[in-house]
Amino acid sequence: MFRKPLFPYLPFFAVLAAVFVLPRPLEAAQLILRNGDRITGEVVSRENGRITFRSPLLGDITVSEVNAAIDDLASTQDAGNVAMSESLAGLPPTQPATAEPAATKSPIAAAPPPTTPAPGAPQAPKTTPPTAPKTIPAPATDPAKLASAKPTRPQWKGKIEFGFKQQSGRNDRVDFDIRADAERKLGLNSYRGNGRVLYGKANDRIISDRQEGSFRWRHDFSKNVFSQTLTSYHSDVVKRIDHNYEQNLGFGYRVLDRQSHIVNAGLGLTGQYRETTNTTTEGYILGEFFEDYTYKINGRFTLLQDFLAQWSNKASPNNPESQNYKLRFNAALQGRVTTKLSMNLRFEYEFDNSIATRSDRVDQRISSSLGYAF
Repeated sequence: MFRKPLFPYLPFFAVLAAVFVLPRPLEAAQLILRNGDRITGEVVSRENGRITFRSPLLGDITVSEVNAAIDDLASTQDAGNVAMSESLAGLPPTQPATAEPAATKSPIAAAPPPTTPAPGAPQAPKTTPPTAPKTIPAPATDPAKLASAKPTRPQWKGKIEFGFKQQSGRNDRVDFDIRADAERKLGLNSYRGNGRVLYGKANDRIISDRQEGSFRWRHDFSKNVFSQTLTSYHSDVVKRIDHNYEQNLGFGYRVLDRQSHIVNAGLGLTGQYRETTNTTTEGYILGEFFEDYTYKINGRFTLLQDFLAQWSNKASPNNPESQNYKLRFNAALQGRVTTKLSMNLRFEYEFDNSIATRSDRVDQRISSSLGYAF
């Protein structure tokens, strides 16, 4: 028996293989965000409570199912495609089933039975009934639940800095400092804590040995007015200060509050308790003026500066001939190397007139350090 070659049918088999073997494209869908925005694209995956969505304009987006929902357009598109194919074939499109009871259906809506025209009679043109409007199914997640979901509370953010200097030869010297800062803003309250350790030794003689820490709480009464409490502690071996505790209470005014510049200034009272080597215990009430300034130069560099002045009419037993007052000025230029690493250049000056030894009253240093943000 003569058999036809299979070559004429190869294109047909290739089409069937492409239809059943090749992977199907991702289904079209809409990503409904919590604020009501809709993004059209394709669902890549849904697992572990997270949605990976692909947008032609925005690329791949990963969002939690708590903050978004998927509107699958495949079902509505398939219904429209079926209706279109039936209309092209000369058949009336299939109408979606409704839950309307039979008693409420109008007899006018019922289609008349098809009639066969007589031979030779002109045939009426075929008409296609209008397709049913497309309905969008409800999103997988209730929008009311999305709106009532609690926002993520702000977390602590801060930085750890480390500076080191070593010299040998004619002079043997080593200096290092470790500093840690953390802050958090919660509603009308802002919190900030910091700690520092300084140590220096030159030619087998200790030139600096200081530990200090503080915690500040500010509460905003209005856009510009705030209250402040500052609790601090420090000890200094070189200045013979075993323990120094201070508690401040004051009020401040936000002089300037812009995107790049923030200036705060205020007044308050500080209670001081100090224990020194070979002297009696001291307690004071000091008036205080404070000021701080933040300048965001750009997205990479920031300048920080603060100033503090404290004074008291009561003379210190260590220096009974002079008035008890203290000045402190700090400035720092911070530059981000990466999102986590930064380089810091600092200038620090402190004058404490209550110290007995005149040469120990002044501390001035310029230091550089490497910081890591968390």
